[in-house]
Amino acid sequence: MQNIIPAILTADPADLRQKLELFRGHSNWMHIDIMDGTLVSGKTVNLFELGEVSKFFNLEIHLMVQDPFKYFEDCAGLGAKRVIFHVEAVREQEHMLSALDSCNFQKGIAFNKTTSLELVPAYAQKISSILFMGVEPGAQGRSFDNVVLPKIQKAKEMYPDFLLGVDGGIGKENIQSVFTTGADYAVVGSEIMNAEDPLSVFKSLEEVVQSTEAP
Repeated sequence: MQNIIPAILTADPADLRQKLELFRGHSNWMHIDIMDGTLVSGKTVNLFELGEVSKFFNLEIHLMVQDPFKYFEDCAGLGAKRVIFHVEAVREQEHMLSALDSCNFQKGIAFNKTTSLELVPAYAQKISSILFMGVEPGAQGRSFDNVVLPKIQKAKEMYPDFLLGVDGGIGKENIQSVFTTGADYAVVGSEIMNAEDPLSVFKSLEEVVQSTEAP
């Protein structure tokens, strides 16, 4: 089923807790961005600020960090349901592939807008999802770039068993095109979190998705 996952990108632990509490009981999934200031310029809260959040949500952890395999053990300890890392951040591919074998969470790779799908085969036996960035990663509130839509469609044809997600710049004006192109879920941050009534916006986007006919 196509669905929306609210995203939290913040450097403030209090802001993180407030937003998590707001969506408790309203969303099964939460997407948490983790940035260390290396792969992208910004920094966020660290993983340990999440505490026991996995008791209330299926956690999707988006690692926008260098050498992401260093974070896997902590993600597992937090009870993350799915962990996504950027292929652009992998320095030692063999080390990464070996690290993925010991992880008990769902594993996914994220692609920046200009990154080629030719990198997928190296990870295809280890992962179950692909997250396409509709913006340059590192901050919320940027405009969605339609250049990513053909890549989603191509991935749907090449990897029909993979879960395909899209992250960045998604709102009411483009969410239908994202899903009709072939995405299984959309990660929505600023459209929801910057709204006066985040829950209302989240629910209205869910209604749009429910009315969108899958490809």
